[in-house]
Amino acid sequence: MKRMVLIFCFCAALSFASALYAADLSSLFQYRFLWPEDISKPGQNLIELKAEQTGDFQKLSTALGDAEVRTYDLRDAKGDLAAWAKIIKVVGRDDVLIIQTEVLKAISVPTGVFENPAFALPAVKPAAKLSNVLDFKEEVFVTPSHNAHPTSGPVVMYSNKLEALVMSPLDNFMAALQAPIEGEWRCGFGGLIEQIPAGTVSSTLLVSGQGVNDTMMKWGSLIQKWHGHHPADPYADVAMSRLGYWTDNGSYYYYRTEPGMNYSQTLLAVKAYADQAGIPYGYVQLDSWWYPKAEINLKSSHNRGGFLLWEPNPEMFPEGLPAFSKSLGLPIVAHNRYADHDSPYCKKYNCAPGKVGNKLEGAYPTDPRFWDEIMDNAVKFGFAVYEQDWLYTHLDIIPWMRSGLHNAESWYDNMANAAEKRGLTMQLCMASPEFLMQQLKHNNATHARTSHDYKGGIAKAFFWVPFHKAGLFAWSVGLWPFKDNFQSTAGQRPNYNIIPEANPMEEALVASLSGGPVGPSDKIGASDRELILKTCRSDGLLLKPDRPATPIDIMFLYNQRLLGGKRPWIVTTDSSHEIGKTVYLAAFNLWPQSMYEPWVSFSEAGISGKHLVFDYLTGEYEIKTDKVRFGMMKPEKAYYYVLCPVLENGMAVIGETGKFITLSAKRFPSIKLENETLTIQVAGVPGEKIGIAIYSEKAPQEISGKDLSEGTPKLGAGIIKLFITIPESGKSDIRIK
Repeated sequence: MKRMVLIFCFCAALSFASALYAADLSSLFQYRFLWPEDISKPGQNLIELKAEQTGDFQKLSTALGDAEVRTYDLRDAKGDLAAWAKIIKVVGRDDVLIIQTEVLKAISVPTGVFENPAFALPAVKPAAKLSNVLDFKEEVFVTPSHNAHPTSGPVVMYSNKLEALVMSPLDNFMAALQAPIEGEWRCGFGGLIEQIPAGTVSSTLLVSGQGVNDTMMKWGSLIQKWHGHHPADPYADVAMSRLGYWTDNGSYYYYRTEPGMNYSQTLLAVKAYADQAGIPYGYVQLDSWWYPKAEINLKSSHNRGGFLLWEPNPEMFPEGLPAFSKSLGLPIVAHNRYADHDSPYCKKYNCAPGKVGNKLEGAYPTDPRFWDEIMDNAVKFGFAVYEQDWLYTHLDIIPWMRSGLHNAESWYDNMANAAEKRGLTMQLCMASPEFLMQQLKHNNATHARTSHDYKGGIAKAFFWVPFHKAGLFAWSVGLWPFKDNFQSTAGQRPNYNIIPEANPMEEALVASLSGGPVGPSDKIGASDRELILKTCRSDGLLLKPDRPATPIDIMFLYNQRLLGGKRPWIVTTDSSHEIGKTVYLAAFNLWPQSMYEPWVSFSEAGISGKHLVFDYLTGEYEIKTDKVRFGMMKPEKAYYYVLCPVLENGMAVIGETGKFITLSAKRFPSIKLENETLTIQVAGVPGEKIGIAIYSEKAPQEISGKDLSEGTPKLGAGIIKLFITIPESGKSDIRIK
């Protein structure tokens, strides 16, 4: 067999890649393969392996389509085989590359430092023009950063012209690591793994594109397709589909009840108040207060110990959870954290102990039967959604998790499989990047909290900016982001909140635009019903956009620092119908000391052509083709616009202005323009009264619909408001000619 030797110095790697793949991908990076000079000292003195081609192109069928493959022997300085490599190109695509390697020599000792992988198979160096980076830290809530950090998640490298390259592991998600060292990204495994056996295979996926949002979504669609994963349905479970009442950190009743009441009585009183006020909660969330935990002598809810049992505290629910649930009449979302090392579960099942400093703390029962018991309890107690919190904490305090190549993977898989077997969906909370990646191998996680714990009065830049960036990561891998609970009125003082909420409308808006759960957490008697109902129908069904709101691309250029930049914080989402795409645009002045360009162009917002720019908060509007100007922007207050395409007949559909998402698919299943007639289908709860706004350049000839209430509106130019009452069928049609 003819053999070709290629030395993978950066120059040769680039030339090789350029010869095989189109310039738009290959010009964005160079790669090589690095191996420890002495395998008894992994992670030290890495040397470059020589790549020896072992044959011509091979054909391969993959989940992404037919591919062309070249294979290489990777030899050390002595000529010994250290690994094999496959370079996989999907036929017909010049924007996707997979680098797959197989280790042929075992690594039998850890590097001792998690951030330092034993080897780099491959080491990837971005082109100089990709001077910007977005990655996600190995910590809670997949904290986004514009500095290079070791990560198990995607790394986005992009130019000032928004040419983008996304790189990530394609497998071994709970062990994989991409570490920025000496100007390269070294792709391998976390340095605490004690044994990397010969035969271990890993893959790196590289995807190029234009724009951070579009390239992340392209990467996400490819990696989901590779693993047979499908995006979570926007109404996948009760937490995703209904307005809910939350009791987690930041809520009024977090580790606090009404005076003289236990938790059961308090939550029943919350429900009675909501019913009287007309707030249609569809479920209640029980946080960590509901089960017994270890006491670790720290005066903070955050530092209370692990659970002893995942069963209700009797003093909180003296009648038992099933009886409470029946009295409540609502489904329950149930929280869990990590096990304490003194938990009875650790006497029943083998446990991997945790350690914080020199103190034994936390544990993980490694027997899969542990998860069977937990999920059986969930079914027994009537829970609808399982919320696994403190995810990263498990990795941080239990050494077993990161000491074995598949240890953490088995933990997640056992949990997800046990839940799925019982029909339970999951929320992921306090996740680091590997958890969002590992859920690609399952389909029962529906949403992930991508915001730190709610603290009403603290500067919103600390919450909304990372929430929206991390939300892009979550959405790209098929999860909806959750912004956490919020108070709907100003001035409430929950436990552990030093400063009360001052921007409740903005909190509700951010929650609604996210497409994820919406969870008020008010004190009894303190809710703003009108504000809360802007997020949902009268029966509590959430009215959602088609995707979560994410930062527009220029945010990744202008607002990389926590202290901000010249533009306000701008996010968009949308609703699509047969007439086109309506864009929802929210802008916030989070950095009054540095922001001096209070506007955004249509192209920056991802739209073109004539649009009606409707100011949601004032009711004012303009027909524009170029930009949206926000004017003088008060700090942290929302400036919210609905950008509606002007149709061929001169009309634009604004929708239901009483809701934040004015054209949700659940409210407007169909909007068509045929033969100069606009037909709008409206859905809702029988008897529900709905106000709808449309715009027309000239007076319409006719507006008809059997369910119009308050009579036929006046037919004039400009914005026309009409009202309908939903019939018993739940659907109604309006025709405008």
